[in-house]
Amino acid sequence: MKNKASAPLYLISEAKRLEIVTRGAVDTLLQGSYRSTFRGRGLEFHQVREYTPEDDVRSIDWNVTARLNAPFVKQFVEERELHLVLAVDLSASLRVGTGPASKRETVMRLCSALAFAATRQQDRVGLMIFTDQVEYFLPPRKGRGAAMRVLRDLTAFQPEGKRTDFRPALRMLNKALRRRSVVFLVSDFTDPVPMEEVAVLARRHDFVAATVKDPLEELTSVPARLAVLDPESGRTAVLSSSKLSAMKRAAEAREAQLREMTSRGADRFDLTAGEDLLPLLMHFFRRRIERMGRR
Repeated sequence: MKNKASAPLYLISEAKRLEIVTRGAVDTLLQGSYRSTFRGRGLEFHQVREYTPEDDVRSIDWNVTARLNAPFVKQFVEERELHLVLAVDLSASLRVGTGPASKRETVMRLCSALAFAATRQQDRVGLMIFTDQVEYFLPPRKGRGAAMRVLRDLTAFQPEGKRTDFRPALRMLNKALRRRSVVFLVSDFTDPVPMEEVAVLARRHDFVAATVKDPLEELTSVPARLAVLDPESGRTAVLSSSKLSAMKRAAEAREAQLREMTSRGADRFDLTAGEDLLPLLMHFFRRRIERMGRR
């Protein structure tokens, strides 16, 4: 896992541009949706105090009670500080862009909105960049500077790997994140995901699989002979009906895989490259809030 060098001035400018572009989305997300979606997910220890008749006996701290020879209970408070970790796939397939924006550009906007929403709420934000290996990890930090660091690093980073392997990334997340966090795994999910690692991560954290697709991957017919480049293999092929059938099978396999991830406890957010991000995020947050209200 290599170290990240300082970003040149033009990349700092690009990160600032992303902040400006997503500022309206962030302000809207902060009108209750972001906080309501991710708050109240856990409790942290506050103090021990003497037992009163109104207390639940299940909250008694038996170690302190035995030591002081009087009943004491543990008090917990809702976690006030959230840790948001953006785990981003930057393999070669994320450079695809047949619409108004590439997958990678779309990923940047999504991460920008989430990072600034987190830091505006005094939460911590961290970053993992991976391909077929974990290439960079920034532990969660606090403040606008942390969000800018995430965007500069995402903008500047040139990955060594071209393909995707989820296993090293998921294993490191499971090992490195000691406290409960919100984890957005951002990828086009065109490669197999190890479901046993997904289940562990979803059990320990609030885990969201954020899928970024290209419009070409949703074609149902080919109007003419169209040459396409596979960015991971470097091979060029004509998009014929047979190639389109292969793309459909790949899309169906991805959909089945994402459904299995949700069955293992992950949530899901779908985004097509170039789509208007804000309505999709707002719908995603509303759906989560409604689901939490039914529990």
